[in-house]
Amino acid sequence: MTTTNRLGWADLPAQVRDAVTEALGTRITQARGCTGGFSPGLASRLDLDDGRTVFAKAISVGRDPHAPGLYRREVQAMRQLPGAAPAPRLLWSLDDGDWVVLVLDWIPGAMPVQPWQPADLELVVRTLAEMTEILTPAPPGALPIAVDLADNYSSWRRLAAAPDTGVDRLPDWARTHLGALAALEAGWDKATGGDTLAHTDLRADNLLLTGQDDRPVMLVDWAYAVAAAPWVDLVMLLTSAAVHTSDVEQIWRSSQQARLADDAQVNALLAAMCGDYLTQSMRPAPPNIPGLRAHQRAKADAAWHWLTTRPGGAPFGAP
Repeated sequence: MTTTNRLGWADLPAQVRDAVTEALGTRITQARGCTGGFSPGLASRLDLDDGRTVFAKAISVGRDPHAPGLYRREVQAMRQLPGAAPAPRLLWSLDDGDWVVLVLDWIPGAMPVQPWQPADLELVVRTLAEMTEILTPAPPGALPIAVDLADNYSSWRRLAAAPDTGVDRLPDWARTHLGALAALEAGWDKATGGDTLAHTDLRADNLLLTGQDDRPVMLVDWAYAVAAAPWVDLVMLLTSAAVHTSDVEQIWRSSQQARLADDAQVNALLAAMCGDYLTQSMRPAPPNIPGLRAHQRAKADAAWHWLTTRPGGAPFGAP
């Protein structure tokens, strides 16, 4: 299934392409589009006349009114990442009020195969544990997760307070447990607060396996980076993995991050994520991103299933 309709290099206005070429200081000999993700913008490998290769991403207000703000956030986050972070370097950016462009290191590698292979997932889990040490404390001015996701992670409570706004469209399990889910969701902000810079958008298409010993995993697309508890990224990754992987609870229990959070904290985050993904999945599909709503529904179902099988998941069925 196609998840997004991306722009190609030739779709960018001439003045934007010229600005990129001037900044690079050499001619672009070939542009090859990259697949994956849920942005309708440009994602392209640029081969340069001087032998270098870089990665470029670009979006305009006309293409997606919401996305330029995210690209601006990513520019800010990339500028603050320490050199040891498992992320590409930001080489150059452009913001002309309409178009936002980022040029970054090209990272040779591949996205993890889906469904997840156990060895790949283990490698990413280990990388995230190491990353929390590099990204603690968070850079000055990093947005707290409780501020950034306050609206997204109040979905169950909004539905419970105004049942006529969509409760009839919820699946049976959500209608049955709406009150309990709203109560559990209410504790997510206190549960997830912390001083580690978290990516918070971890899924296979935002990861690259490089095959290198020093940085075997690289994280891309840092637009949602926030200050949070050091275990948050792993729960978010495992929720995505749970779409196709059944043993995420075992993986969580054996991780270093599991020592930093109790079951109630994890359950609060899972409930909040579940409500956010489910309510977003019920909205009309945004232009040029046809696969987004199905992806969100799959992650809502995965979060719900994981929650119902966790300790402390009562009254949802868990012991």
